[in-house]
Order: sequence, then C-alpha cells, then structure tokens
Amino acid sequence: MTANKQLNTWIAESDSWQSFIDFRLPIDGRSRYSFLSRYDNFYLSLMSRTIEILKDDNNQNPEETLLPLAKGLEIFSLIEKRSAFDGVSYSNNMLYASGLYYLSNYPASAWILSKIYSRDEQSSEIDKFIHAFFQRDLSKKGFFFAALNLFLYTGRIAILESLLNRIKQQKEKIFYEDIEGYFSFLLAEKILTKFLNDNIWLDLLKIKNSREHWQSFVIRNIEKKVPIWTFFPSQKLAIEKGILEGETCSLQMPTSSGKTSITELIIYNEFKNNSECKILYLAPYRALASELKHTLCVSLSELGITSKSIYGGSLPTVEEKAAITEVNLLITTPEKFMAIEDIFPELITDFSTIICDEGHLLDDISRGLSYELLLSRLKNKSNLKFIFISAIIPNISTVNSWLGGSDETLVASEYRPTKLEFAFLKKMEIGSGYYLDINPYKTKPQNYKLYKYLVANELRLPSNRKKPKLINSKKGISVATSLKATKSGTVALFAPHKRGNTGVEGLAEEAFRQVMLRTDIDLQNFSPPNYLKSLEEYFAEIFGKEYLLTKCSKLGILYHHGDFPQNVREVVEDSLRENKVRLVICTNTLAEGINLPIKTMVLHSTKRYDPSTLGRYTSLNIRDLKNLVGRAGRAGKETKGLIIVPHSSDFNTIRSLILENNIEPVKGRLYDIIRSVTNYLERKRLPITPEVLDSLGEELQELLDDVDVAIIDLLAEEVKLNNLEHYVNELVTETLSYFQAKDNEKITLTKIFQFRANKLHPIIEKGRFSHLKKSGANIRIYEEIIDVFNFDNDIWNQEFEPLNENWMTYLFDQGIFKMNKFSTTLANFNSDNRCLLNKVTVKKSILMWMQGYWFEEIAGEIELEIHQVLRLINSLIGFNIQNIVSSVIRIKELNNVDLQFSKSISNWSSLLQNGINSQLQLDLFEMGLVDRLAVLEIAKLLEESSYTHDNYKSLKAYLRLNGDNVTQAIQERVPLISFEKIRKFINRLNYFNIN
Repeated sequence: MTANKQLNTWIAESDSWQSFIDFRLPIDGRSRYSFLSRYDNFYLSLMSRTIEILKDDNNQNPEETLLPLAKGLEIFSLIEKRSAFDGVSYSNNMLYASGLYYLSNYPASAWILSKIYSRDEQSSEIDKFIHAFFQRDLSKKGFFFAALNLFLYTGRIAILESLLNRIKQQKEKIFYEDIEGYFSFLLAEKILTKFLNDNIWLDLLKIKNSREHWQSFVIRNIEKKVPIWTFFPSQKLAIEKGILEGETCSLQMPTSSGKTSITELIIYNEFKNNSECKILYLAPYRALASELKHTLCVSLSELGITSKSIYGGSLPTVEEKAAITEVNLLITTPEKFMAIEDIFPELITDFSTIICDEGHLLDDISRGLSYELLLSRLKNKSNLKFIFISAIIPNISTVNSWLGGSDETLVASEYRPTKLEFAFLKKMEIGSGYYLDINPYKTKPQNYKLYKYLVANELRLPSNRKKPKLINSKKGISVATSLKATKSGTVALFAPHKRGNTGVEGLAEEAFRQVMLRTDIDLQNFSPPNYLKSLEEYFAEIFGKEYLLTKCSKLGILYHHGDFPQNVREVVEDSLRENKVRLVICTNTLAEGINLPIKTMVLHSTKRYDPSTLGRYTSLNIRDLKNLVGRAGRAGKETKGLIIVPHSSDFNTIRSLILENNIEPVKGRLYDIIRSVTNYLERKRLPITPEVLDSLGEELQELLDDVDVAIIDLLAEEVKLNNLEHYVNELVTETLSYFQAKDNEKITLTKIFQFRANKLHPIIEKGRFSHLKKSGANIRIYEEIIDVFNFDNDIWNQEFEPLNENWMTYLFDQGIFKMNKFSTTLANFNSDNRCLLNKVTVKKSILMWMQGYWFEEIAGEIELEIHQVLRLINSLIGFNIQNIVSSVIRIKELNNVDLQFSKSISNWSSLLQNGINSQLQLDLFEMGLVDRLAVLEIAKLLEESSYTHDNYKSLKAYLRLNGDNVTQAIQERVPLISFEKIRKFINRLNYFNIN
C-alpha cells in the first residue's frame, strides 16, 4: 500500500472512530481501527503531508487536498478523543486543524474548533495571532493584532499586504532558529495570503469602490456575535453574478450557506443608494417571518434601516396599516401582502426590490397559489427587481426566466459550510442488535460500518413479567436510534404526521416510555439546572400538567408540529437554538426556513398517509426531503451533520435523495389545481363546460374557488365586461403554470379561466367587482356574505367592547352561522377530527379563547381532547372563521367609506386570531411580544396600575420609560420562560429601531 493510500485509509478510519467514540459504542471485533496502534505514524504522516502541501504554492484544490488532513488532525485534540494519544500538543495541533479547515473554504468549522482551546494556551505570539484569527477576536495588543484590526475597520488592502510581508520576513528569519516557529509562520502566511484575496472588503469594493459606502455594513458584520470576515463561496458567487445590480436574480443555495447574510447585504446596498427605498421580503412561512423579525430586522436596525414584519390573519390591523408606509423593509407572507394590497392598491409601485424566499413553495398546497399569483401580477411591473431564493428547486432556471432573469443572473451553488453524511440502520448479521452503514453509496474507506450501534440492553424495557419487553416496533426502533444519537449532539426525530402510527405524538409517547423505563438514558443531564422545570411550568400553564408535551419536557423531550400556537413553537425552537434540550420530535414545520443547531436527524418515515391512493401511503417528495435533511449540521454549530434512516422500507427513497435522482421540478400550485380538475373530468368523461364545473363536489369546488381568487387578484379593479376576456387571456399567460404547460394544457388552463371569469359578469354589472377584489373573499363567500349579513344594522355605528353580546349575536348567530360555507367547514372539521361540535360549542370556544382561557380549560368545557381543541383554535377558528370575519368587516368598510369604525371592529379578526380582547393586548403583540401568556399578564399588570392605554406609540414610550419597573413587577406573575421573553422584549424596545 502506498504512503498516500495508507494515509487516506487512516483518515477515513479516524472519521469512523470519531463516531464510534461520540456514540459510545461497545468494542466489537469487526471495529478494527488500525491507526490507533500506529497513531504516532499517522500523526507524523498527517503533519508531513500538511507541510508539504502548505509549501506548495501551486495547490489548486485545497478542499480535496487539505480537508481530509483537517479531519484527521482534529481527533488528536478533541476533548473526548485526545486521551487516546500521547505526545501531542493539543492546542497547537488544533491550530493546524483549524487552519486546514479555513484554507479548505470551511471557515465556520475553523471557528468552531478554535473555540475549544483558549488563546492563552498558545505559547508564541504568532500562534496566539493565528488562534485569534480563527476565533475572529483581535482584542489582544500587539503589531499583528493591531494591523489586522486596522484593516478590518478601514478596508485598506495595503495594511494587509504590509502585515503579510512582515510575516514572510519573520518566517525566513526564524527558519534556522526554531523549526516549529517556522511552521507557525508558514501557516500564518498561507492563511493571510488566502485572506488577502478572500475577504469581505475585497469582494464589496469590486462592486462599488467606495469604502464609505460599505464601512458601516462591514463593521456591523465584524462586530456580530459570530463575526463575519469573509463570504462563503456561495455568497461570493452571488455577488459576482450581479446580485447587487439592478437585474432579477435567482439563487439556489443549500441550507445554511449564507442566505440571510446575502439578503441583508442586498437590503443594505439599496438603502445606501437610496435611504427612502422600500423593499418587500416575501416569507411564505409565519415561522420564517417571525424569525426574521428577531434576527434580520434587529441587525438592519443597527444600520439605520427600518423594518416591519407582518404575518398572521388576513386583514391588516390599524397599526400595521400605519407602519407599512413608514419602513424601508416590509417582511410579510404572500397572503398577508395581498390583503395589504387590497387596502393600498398603489403600494407595489413604492417597492424597488422583491425578495422571494423559500421559492419552492410555489406549488405548496396551502401557500403556493397565493405565492404564484402574486408574482404573476408583479413580475411585469417596471423597474422591479426580483431576488428569488430556494435551496432545492431543480428547475430554478425556468423560474428565473419566468421572472425575467437571464442565464447570467442565475446563481447555482452546491457549497455547504458543513458536510452531510447518511447512515442506514441495519440488523447485525451476527448476534442481536443493529449497526449503522455510513455513506452507503460511497466506496470504502468513505463507506464504513459502526457495529453495535444498538445492542441488546438498549432494545429491552423492564416489564412486570419475567422477561423484559423487546423494542421491535418501528416506533420503538426509531426512538431507540434517536436516543442513542443524543450522546453525540442535538437530535431531531422526523415524522410526516402529527398523530397516528407515523406521527409525532405517537413517537413522543414512545420516547417518554423508553426514557422512563431505561436506566441508561438520562436526557436531563444535557440541560442546564432547572431549565426543564421551567419548561414544564410553562407548558403546564398552557396545556395542563397531564398533557404529553408537559410530561415529556420534564424528561428533556420536546416535540413540534403545526397545530401548536406560534409561542409554543418558538419556545421549542429556542430550546434547541440555545442547546438546552437534546431531543426534539417534529414534522417538517421545524424545517420551515428557520436555523437550528441540529447535529443528527433521524427519519422515522418518508411516507405520508394519503387516503386517495390505493396503498393509502405515498412517498414524500425528494425535493421536500432534501430541504428537510439540509437542516442537519448547521454552520457555526457543527462540523458535519448526520442523517440516520432506521427502516429499510425508506432506503430506496433516500438513495434517490443521496444521488439526487428524480427531484421533482416546481410546476406551480395553479398548474396542480388545473391538472386535478382536468384529470377528474377525463376520468368521468365529462366535458369542460360551465355547467359541469358548477356540478363538481365540494372538494373540487374549493379548488375552483382558488381559480376564482386567481382571476380576481389578477384583474384590475376597474375592469370592464367588454375587456374581460382579453384581460383574462393576457393574465393567464403571465402565470408560471402557463409558462411551463404543454400546448393542450394551455388550452385547458385558458378555457377554465374563461369559464370561471364569466361568473364575474353579474358582479361587474352591479358595480361590485372592486368591493369583491378588496374584500379578500372568493365569489361564493362574497355572495353569501352579501346575502346573509344585514349591513344596515345599527351595531356598526356603535362603540362597544370586543366581546359585546349584541356584536357576537350579530356576527355569529345572525351572520356566519347561517352561511353554507360555515356549515360545510364545520362538517368537514368534525369528520376530520372525530368530534361533534355545533354552533353553540364553537361560539363558546371563541368566547373562552378571546377571554384568555387556555386549551385544557376549553377542552374541559366543550368535552374535547386537547389535540382537538388545538385544531379547533388553529384551523376552524384561527383560519376559516377569522377569514370570514375579515371579509365581513372589509365589505362593510368598502360599502361605507365615510363610516369611522372603532378599533374594536377594525381589529376584531386579529383579536380573534390571537385569543385576546383588548387593543392594549393587540398592541403588545404587534410590538413583538408574541407570547400570549406574557401578553395577557402584562396587560393585567398595566390595567391594575395607573397606566391608561391611549395608542400604540404611547404604550411603546411608556414601556421604554418604565421597562425596568414592569419587568420587576411581572417576574412573580408569569412562568420563567415568559419572564425571559418579556425581559428580551423590553430590551429590544430600548435598543432597536423596529416598528
């Protein structure tokens, strides 16, 4: 075996051995790590090869040549591994490992490893400097530190060149005096040579040669908690491709490759060019919009850029309307922006740039239609630039062309700041238990086995019977696999459903059982003292002491799905983000655009229940799985991520994912709707006629409602009947679906649009189209509202409290409850959730929810399970009924433009959605305190004090002035989790300029 081949084998073995140690696997005869008995030769070979490559000035492939050496060297200094090796200077060795990661274009990994040892453990000045460079900490005094600091704050390349020359001179001078010192200077030379040609200043000055233009942006980045001195290769490519210029661009960047930083740069650049600029950021997920409010908006505020994040509900509140026109950056969901547009139809002309995040959601069932149609309308606006972003669209060039981009403005990067590995869990051929087959579609030595990953005692639970109970179900194996992985770092166990055999809650019950019964598992050790107690206290307030999440949190197990309110989801996310909990069980809601430090992801199943298919289960899209697994191994938190697939039934699906085969293109949700309707008609051998379309069942009618909404949103308010057909034909051709459709599909698409447009004739003739368009309703709901509601009722002219009995009777008993839409929605809800709600129980639930009651109390009152109440609040009340209420209020506003509503009426749908009943509470929400428990208690505190609520601005001023007193007074009234949210909220009000 050649020396290089032997070295490569040892490096691969060391990677396997790292995992062996991390997972604390028992010794197995098949786990022979030959490098351990010859580690001195291994180490010398690594260092010799490292010095050889560093001295070679013509090395063109640093990732291929240096990255394996970095992986080999790091084990000699990692705290849990270094005890196996004698005679190695741990801190100096880690300098080389960090340096090789940096030179291989993995600066985030260099930063992580450098944090393991303090700078004081370095003996020489040059070693301290190298260490500080990786840590991005230049607080120490000395020439090297001062020179680099001066360059970072001024951007003067000559300073960096002078520093590099000095290091080169000292390297040559020390060669004959101190060979170890020579190697340190050699490493420093290579690092600074790379930095001279790859730093944030250099990349920005190539675009605009003005230090003044970029200075505040650069300083903000070098002073961040994790300082940014260089751009990732993916970000550099985006800048080189013209992302800061005036053309539409599309970015395909893997998860964690710097999307947020590049969007921050885009926004900053536009602001510096025009301080009055307005930028629209479309964030399809509410979770993403919420995270951006607390990350991007905070960062931009320090640069003098104002912003507002608006999400949830379909009718903007009074304060949201006021803030929209005042800020530079508006972050919102597509649905919310369409509602905003109904009120401010000329608003879009104010924007210069639209950032479209999570672009693959163009064909999402619940979000895709709004996203596609909004972009269809906006893409032909003059002087409007699109920045379209997605990690996973294989046909992103098609979308880029549709939006008006060119081949030159398409940025496609495969760079990930961390490596991702896959592992298949397989049964041991000899003995009982399971092993991990790592990188199963690579050749040895990159493909290796971790034997005895799960052994007998980890697959047995104590039982009242003589024999222990074996863990052999799919749920049991998935949970046991995940619990074992927690020894190595944070684990996310993915399930495609909330409930049922492949659901999150079933897995949570199994995890609770295993942790309770197994003496070898104690997740509590991974959490700070009393933290789990504070979680239990918080969840007990919201769900009750016996709720599964409450009981699981006590043991260090959390779970996360879409039925939870936003504040609960954020508590779970914060627990992971701050490394306070090791195990979370989740649906793909945890992958909705947010950044979390997950080291290992276990995929319980890649198949979703689908009652419309013969086998009742269908595989998840490869595209969606790619987005999901990309959440493992976050930059700045881990040097690599691991995906474990515990069941052989999923191996083929994951094989396609690994090899990137059969990744589904984005067609657009409108295309899917038309195809569904067309396929149904073809199966039934029915022609496409208006009469046939009107006779379709409710499920297909709802799809056609979406088509109607598409037409309504695409048409101008002043459309005339004689121009209707022309406009519809013209607008259909602007959609992504038409752009990609075949000729026969284009005919079908146009025909269905024309038939549905004809339904607008009577509304246009009566002069109601403008009201329909601005109401946010589809045709069926609009006509029902007009038919059912008595808008001449004097209730609209009165001032009253939000839960006034007359108002509730008018709105529900005399209005919504008489609508066919409500009856159908309620029947579907009862069927889907196996309950027997009626109008009385729905109204009682609404009253209790808005009065501040929590889920356990509501469940007890109306005799439902808590999971059913979560769906009731989140879906039936918070979405369906809230949308109808929004349309009712909007229609009244449109019919009586001179009528001045009270804020109670104008904001009533937002009160309903958030489960509150006063303007004070709503203003707290809109300032950024999204924790309902905290909002309710602060409102009580203020109402009990001398404070009298006037408006949003006066409340903000009061809290800024009296924040310390409020924080102190509230501490004993809320759980610790809520108290911490309140404290951070008050601090943000004082230090950041966020509307």
